[in-house]
This record gives sequence, C-alpha cells and structure tokens, in this order.
Amino acid sequence: MRYRYRLALVASFAVLAALIPLPALSWTAPETLAVTRTLGTVDGRSEVAFPGLAIDHLGISWREGKEPSARFLANGEWTPWQVAHEDGLPRSEGRISSGLIAGDGAEAFQVRGSLTGVRAVAINTTDGPRSLVWSKRHARATHLAQPFPVSRAEWGADESYRFRANGTEKWSPTFHPTTKLIVHHTVTQNADPDPASTMRAIYRYHAIDRGYGDIAYNFLVDESGRVYKGRYSGPGGTALDTPTGEDSRGYGVTAAHTGGWNSGTMGIALLGTFTSVPPTPTARQALIDHLAWESERHGLDPLATTTHTNPADGKTKTVGNISGHRDWGSTACPGGVVYADLPNIRNEAAARVGPTPEPYAPRDRRSPRIKKIAADARKRAAIVTWATNEAADSQVRFKLQGKRWRLSSLKPAMLEDHKVRLGRLKKDRRYAYRVRSADAAGNESWSTTRKFDTAA
Repeated sequence: MRYRYRLALVASFAVLAALIPLPALSWTAPETLAVTRTLGTVDGRSEVAFPGLAIDHLGISWREGKEPSARFLANGEWTPWQVAHEDGLPRSEGRISSGLIAGDGAEAFQVRGSLTGVRAVAINTTDGPRSLVWSKRHARATHLAQPFPVSRAEWGADESYRFRANGTEKWSPTFHPTTKLIVHHTVTQNADPDPASTMRAIYRYHAIDRGYGDIAYNFLVDESGRVYKGRYSGPGGTALDTPTGEDSRGYGVTAAHTGGWNSGTMGIALLGTFTSVPPTPTARQALIDHLAWESERHGLDPLATTTHTNPADGKTKTVGNISGHRDWGSTACPGGVVYADLPNIRNEAAARVGPTPEPYAPRDRRSPRIKKIAADARKRAAIVTWATNEAADSQVRFKLQGKRWRLSSLKPAMLEDHKVRLGRLKKDRRYAYRVRSADAAGNESWSTTRKFDTAA
C-alpha cells in the first residue's frame, strides 16, 4: 500500500513539473581564487613566485619592454618557456597586458624578459567552494534563431566583480544601436579542456586586474561551438541579464573589446590563439551563425563596408560591417589564420542572412523629451513654443489661477518649431501651462508646470 502511495505521489509531482515552468537547480561554478605578485623590473629571469594556490591561468602586465615568457613548476619539473603574447585589448593605466597562459595546476611560476613594472596574477578557477542555487533560464529569441548562449550564471560569473565596495557599478551598462561586428581571439590555450574555467579566469583578469569592471567581449565561442554570454547587459543594479546583450530597444551594450571604438560595436572572441592554426570547424560555424544572427537582427549587410560613427565621441572610421580587431587598431588580433578567413566568413554569414533585412525593431518604450519651452505673452494672448527630440504630436494645457485646465489644438508631428497661440486670455493675469507630447508608438510625456504673465 505504501509503495502504491509513493508511486502516486511521484506521478503527481511529475505532472506538476510538466505544467509549472520551474527554474533549473544547479551547482554554481567554483569561486575564483587569485593572487597578485609584483615582480618590478625583470632583466633576465625573475625570482620564482609561489602564489600558494594551484595555477590554472597566469596573466602578466608590464609598463615597458617586449613580450615576456613564462614557465611553470609542477611536480618538481619546469615546463618549457611560453611567450606571453599581448592580447591587444585597451590598455589600463598605461600597462601592457598579456593574454592568459594556462598553468595546468602548477605550484609556481617564473617570468623571463627585459621589462619594467612587471605584475603577474595567478588565477585558480577550479578549487574554490561551490554552493547550490536556482537559476532561471531565458526564453529563446523568436526571430532568426540566436545561437543561444551559455549564461553568465551557467559559466560561473561572480557578479560582485562588477561592483565597488560601496555597491556602485564600476562600469554601468550603456547602450547604442549596433552597427559593426568585430571578431577577436582571446590569446589563450587551444584544445582547452575546461573552457568555462577559462571564461571565469578571463572575467576575473579583465574585471579586476585589467580594470574593465567586467569581461571585455560581448560574446565568446569555445572549440565545441558553445557561445558564451560575455558583457553584462541586464538592468543596472540587478542580477538579471539579457541573452541578446541588448536592452529593451534592441541596442547593444558597450563592452571594452576595441579601444576607442567600443560604442555601437559588438565584439565576439574565439577562445584560443589563431596566429598559425585555424579554429575548429564547429567553432568557426558557431561564429558564422552568431554573426549572421547579429547582421539580420540589426539590418547589417555582412558584405558591406560602411562608415561607423562612434556615438560616444563622434569619431568616424570606414570598415567592413564584419571586421577583425586589427582593422581598428595596431594588433595581431584575431590571429593571422582567422583574419585571412574573414572574407569567407562574411560570405557564409551573408548566405545565411539572405537579402539584407530591415533592422530588428522592438517596441519603442521611450517617451519623447520636451525641451526649449518658452512663452511670449501679450495682453490677451500668448505664443508657446517648444521642441522635441523625436517626431511627436503635442498640445498645451493651460489655466488661470483657480480655473479649470484648458487644452490647445493638437500640433502635428515635428522635431522643431512646435508653436501654438493661446487666445482669449485675461490681461494682467498669471497663467500656468504644461506641454504634452506623444510619439507614434503612443509613449507620452508632460513637461513640468510653467507660468507666464499677460500684459496689463
């Protein structure tokens, strides 16, 4: 009898689980551990540094000198020297920084070269404590299928990295229409056995040690073709995040992947180093799929070369809609092999997109902004003028002290020179007035209440 009761109970829970969309129960990624060592001037070999943790990844920064090399001590044996290649990302505080070098759990490291101001950070992303959490999955996009990304929670982003001690964000998300797609590589190890671990290491390195406040890229792709959500794009001050990397208007979040050109561009990075070896076919296809999705969503022709105007400072640059990092500045990124393949990548993305569509246009939820409000009052009339930042139908609401509000005629949609005459006023009196504007999407805004005095 008890057995039958248990079966019925299990069946009931199964039915409920099918009917109620529950969040997924999962273990969080291990906490990321890191130790920084200041090595100062290195002329030859540095001292051997023991950070006191297993070294999964090592990042090196310096002020002057050529790219250094590093080696690791594991089980009493030194590994061969590896060049710490500069990753080409924007410099922080004038420091040159390498990509992350895989340490494979080593106990110590050493740096070789001729450099000044050397600093190294040893990062462990596998041995920290874990905790049990509920994670909510986003619904898939409903237009051209987005290569659905591994969320920040799923790859183990520690959101505290984005905040200062007082709780404010180091880099509050800003958004602009996406007009360029820029391809990168991360200058990390190929044949990576644990790409999620590498994601956590890059995030810690960029957010804390490089001073970006977050990971530099909007999206990243591993060798198995998994796409990872990079830069946080959820509402400021919340734990939410958007899988598209956009806000409710469809504007992309500004990241830190291309110095001087981050606003209005989307940066996607292949995990690995592609100076002399190609990415795996699955990674390459995932890159193409994402570029096609972004192109279709934002109405970009993958084969076109157009002029980009940086919405942050007005600077312009003429470059391909799908371009490599080196098209924007002096860097080897995204690696010689990937860069040489970009014409083919563009063609394949274009084939997926088909005829260039109109940009994806989610519902406009922003109210028009009313500005330059003025009133020129006479004895029995007043001329009220104003402007709006977008085409909007407008009216003026006005009243004499103690009387009911009256409404002016409706003015047609325009950007400048809204003007309405208010007649049949009383002389030598004070009137209050407000301007109302509504755009084509139905968003409405009111100005603050203002006053004018009619002449005697």
